[in-house]
Amino acid sequence: MAERHPGPGSLQLGQLIREGHGAALRADLQHRYGLDLADVWRGQLAPRRVLDLAEHLPTGSALATSLTGDPAHRGWDLHAHLIAHVIDAAHHTAWTVAQAGSRKPVPRPKPLPRPGTHFVRRGPLDLSVHPLAKPLPERYRSAPP
Repeated sequence: MAERHPGPGSLQLGQLIREGHGAALRADLQHRYGLDLADVWRGQLAPRRVLDLAEHLPTGSALATSLTGDPAHRGWDLHAHLIAHVIDAAHHTAWTVAQAGSRKPVPRPKPLPRPGTHFVRRGPLDLSVHPLAKPLPERYRSAPP
């Protein structure tokens, strides 16, 4: 009795699931296409079709987020980033107008938080701790009178 070949795309699909992206793929198939990943094992859905559909998921999809490894990016596609930039530009414009019409300084608006942009405010930059740092020559240590 000959062993039946599972079909084209089975190895790639299995590898994707084995690498831990199965839940994200299952969620995207259900959400975007109304398909159940378990239908592959029931013989109702071809593995190649699943891979073709997964290949064309948008950048903010659960699978794309899972492949990049950062859950903070979920839902942040190109359009979301562009909208955030437009909002930041509008806030900056409003700040510029308010600053021009005010006698007191107006605090700058903070940009909208985006995934992967965790700014940590530190003190002044101290290069003296760098391994290649050398002491400043004496003639540069004091300011001229």
